[in-house]
Amino acid sequence: MSIHQVPFGISLLGLQLSFIASAMAADTQVYEYEPNQQSDIVPLDVQDTERRAFLDDTSLIFKPRSYYLDRDRDTNPDSEGWALGGALEYKSGWWVDRLRLGATLYTSQKLYAPSDKDGTLLFKPGPESFTTLGELNVTYRFSENHGIRAGRQRFGLPYLGSHDIRMVPNTFQGVAIGSVASEGFAYMAGYVDKIKRKNDDDFISMSEAAGAEGSNKGVYFAGARYQLTERILLEGIYQRTEDVFDTFFMKAEGPLYRVNDYKIKGFLQYTDQSSTGDNLIGDFDTSLLSAKLEMSKGPVSWRVAYSTTDDSFGIQKPYGNPSNYLSVIVDDFDRAGEDAWLIGGSYGFGKVGPGELSTFANIVRGDTPDTGINASADETEYDITFDYRIQEGWAERLWIRTRLAYVNQDEALGGNDFVDFRIIINYDFGLL
Repeated sequence: MSIHQVPFGISLLGLQLSFIASAMAADTQVYEYEPNQQSDIVPLDVQDTERRAFLDDTSLIFKPRSYYLDRDRDTNPDSEGWALGGALEYKSGWWVDRLRLGATLYTSQKLYAPSDKDGTLLFKPGPESFTTLGELNVTYRFSENHGIRAGRQRFGLPYLGSHDIRMVPNTFQGVAIGSVASEGFAYMAGYVDKIKRKNDDDFISMSEAAGAEGSNKGVYFAGARYQLTERILLEGIYQRTEDVFDTFFMKAEGPLYRVNDYKIKGFLQYTDQSSTGDNLIGDFDTSLLSAKLEMSKGPVSWRVAYSTTDDSFGIQKPYGNPSNYLSVIVDDFDRAGEDAWLIGGSYGFGKVGPGELSTFANIVRGDTPDTGINASADETEYDITFDYRIQEGWAERLWIRTRLAYVNQDEALGGNDFVDFRIIINYDFGLL
């Protein structure tokens, strides 16, 4: 890798920030979606105000996706692949106003996948194409806003979620009970027996996914959300993988200050993890504290964030959805003893041709111990993302995302610099 790639990545960030600085007076929607940071206590989908018949409300949606990823490393083997596939999603109406069926078929097929550049997580190891019935479930609504869902399903919970950052998301086998509430109190609880990871077509036990080979333990969880207003949110969730580890997570988000068109919002979250029972993946106790401030006006958003992880052990996230405001394209910045800082910005260009163009960028620096059993390479990640969402004609709901990351690691502690480039194309349209 040439040293010229470092200023190239920084210059892209500078270009984006110059657009932001020159457009503070515009009135365009800001779009930003960083999947590594999107995790909430999401209620079950049991609310339906239209009350249409079972067949009348049936939907079949095709969601094609194309994904190209190229990770060019200094010393370690490169990873590269191009996949075509997506999902076919079926959802019935409510039978006798109580039961709903759901199923989703996922596939990831090789367009380009050299065997000497495996490791993209777009395919099964090999690399191999695959197709899987990731979701097959039934939801029973026992009151207006309360229900229970059983079978293969997706979750979007902190440290237990789909983590949809490749061709196919994580899906889970289990049962969940919950409520729907746009304001006030909502809850979700359940038991998850197995997980199908994003680059596999088989379900394995949760404890095995966590690293306890030959075990067959599941995850119990219970969480709650309280929406004080449309803008103030409080959440907490507890998860236990018997004989493996526990996770407790809580967060608070809401506005701190507003004057004229300027808005400042605060974000705070805390994670505590510890081994339990037979300590099948080791004896540990660790925690993560993360905070973010965001200022926005019109099409512009600026943010700064900080996180610190206990120096005894890194955060465990074998079930997806890492929950740190500094988790970005490549890294999560939650290694043992890691202190990390982020600065970033977003800008919505508004209407460009038939769609809307937006961009956001981040610089994250993570410092870890230089000595001891948890010593690891300090690193800095530079990211920029461009999103183009078409909103009219036959291509309505077409979303094209281009992402570039440069990771600079301390080579004295075994670090490896690399560039990560991605193009993701998403689309969906109804067949029924």
